Amino acid sequence: MREELITCESRVTVGLGLAAAAGFGLMYLVYKKGWGNRASSNRRVRSLHDLDAKCSTPRCNEVKKANRTKAADNNSNYETLKAQQLEIWEQLDVILQCVRELKGEMIELRECLNGMSDQIVEDVRSNSERSHNVAGKKKTGPRRERSNSVESNSIYFTASTGTKSNGETESEGGYTTARDSDYDDEKKSLNNPRDQKSSEKLDEFSQLLSAASDLHEGANKDKIKGFKLLLNKKSAYSLTPGYCWRLARAYCDMEELSKQESEKISYLELGKEVAIAGLDLDDSCGECHKWYAVICGRQADHESIQNRIKAGYAFKEHIEKAIELQRDDPSLYYLLGRWCYEVSQLNWIERRAAATFYGAPPTATIDEALKNFLKADELSPGYSKSNSFYIAKCYKELGNNATALNWLNFASELPIKSKDDLEAQNSLEEMHNALNQSS
Repeated sequence: MREELITCESRVTVGLGLAAAAGFGLMYLVYKKGWGNRASSNRRVRSLHDLDAKCSTPRCNEVKKANRTKAADNNSNYETLKAQQLEIWEQLDVILQCVRELKGEMIELRECLNGMSDQIVEDVRSNSERSHNVAGKKKTGPRRERSNSVESNSIYFTASTGTKSNGETESEGGYTTARDSDYDDEKKSLNNPRDQKSSEKLDEFSQLLSAASDLHEGANKDKIKGFKLLLNKKSAYSLTPGYCWRLARAYCDMEELSKQESEKISYLELGKEVAIAGLDLDDSCGECHKWYAVICGRQADHESIQNRIKAGYAFKEHIEKAIELQRDDPSLYYLLGRWCYEVSQLNWIERRAAATFYGAPPTATIDEALKNFLKADELSPGYSKSNSFYIAKCYKELGNNATALNWLNFASELPIKSKDDLEAQNSLEEMHNALNQSS
């Protein structure tokens, strides 16, 4: 019995030991899962609060402010750099456009220079041939030879003029010419002792010139009829300067009426030959000089830059010669004014080409152009719409907008009598608006 009690007591002791160990293990597990995590969380929260407290110091605020300022500066620098890049690209586009334009001008200049040596050789050859033929010229006056400059055209314009003046009648395109009642030069030729004409022949000639002028001032069909009338009498009267310049004028009529390029060129070439023949007969015929210059101007649209530049000098030469002979003709001052105005507006390529061929380009100023336009209006007040329009343009170029506007208003009241007048009319409104905006 005692042994059984000892055995039972030992078993109870072992059970109590095992129960205590299990209790302590359970408590440890509860601590690890619950209370330990809560303490750790509290420690982390306290650490974060401590960090915030430390970062709230003035030093930390300065660092934050500096960082924000640096970021703003970086953004500003980026926007500035982007704007500068855009500006650089725009400048590069402008430079590339200028380079393309310069390239085009250089190509055009090179084309003009092509064949220049051949032209010089031809000039020398023609001059040599003329020198050999001088001795064979007639004593009645050597034939007026033309350089290649007059074989080309005016670079500057093809003009027509306006109203009639005293002692003159209006011709093709508005050009003014001497009245057909003045036949002194024709009579001189027809009454030459070597070729005496009868009074009937003289009357017939006078009637021919009068009829040609009347038809010239008529409608298009009348101009064609007048041209054919003069052309049919060429064999009989081709040795009279008055007939020659009138036929040259008729060729200009036909050129204006023609629609095909080849016909226009042909009429102008034939008209120039007739004008040269008139100058060979009488170099003091102002009308021959004028119509020769007019034809050269009309040929300008069909020639190269080289030939147009050459003809520019010849154009001025013949117009100035005509003014010496006919100082009261307003159309001559208008033509010279147009020449001066266009020369003053020459671009770089034209000036360089002229310098290449002649050593120096032609020179003229707006003041010189204005002087000639005003002279034309002085000789014939309200001479033409185009003349008054160019007076306004000159004053505008000189900065006198008030006077330019007065002349522009005056030009708008004048009638349209030529193609130049029509072109002026089409530009009146645009120029009028520009002057009003600047005033």
